[in-house]
Amino acid sequence: MTSGNEAKVSRENHSSGAHESIDEKEIEKSRERGRAFLCEMVCEVVDRPDDVSVSYTAGDRTTVYKVNCHPKNLGQLIGSKGKNISGIRAVISAMMARRGIRAIVEIPYIDPRAAE
Repeated sequence: MTSGNEAKVSRENHSSGAHESIDEKEIEKSRERGRAFLCEMVCEVVDRPDDVSVSYTAGDRTTVYKVNCHPKNLGQLIGSKGKNISGIRAVISAMMARRGIRAIVEIPYIDPRAAE
């Protein structure tokens, strides 16, 4: 015997092609928006925003963003124990995942002896 307070749960299966695939133009727009957003975030973190540039390489479903900045700003970009770059990577990954794109943010390795 059941009480009248039970809820019935129903789920729809969307794997039958019900949702649209995003076309290439939209994917390219999303990648470019991700690049611009990443550039804005990095520029706000570093002392020399004029030396920041972000480029990307696009694969089928993966985009690799490469951040270039002045060697003296690299510590600010990485942050204490990598917190800044981890946060930036998390935001970009979440933003791009909504479009079905895997995002990777790379920063350059600069030898500390060469940065002086």
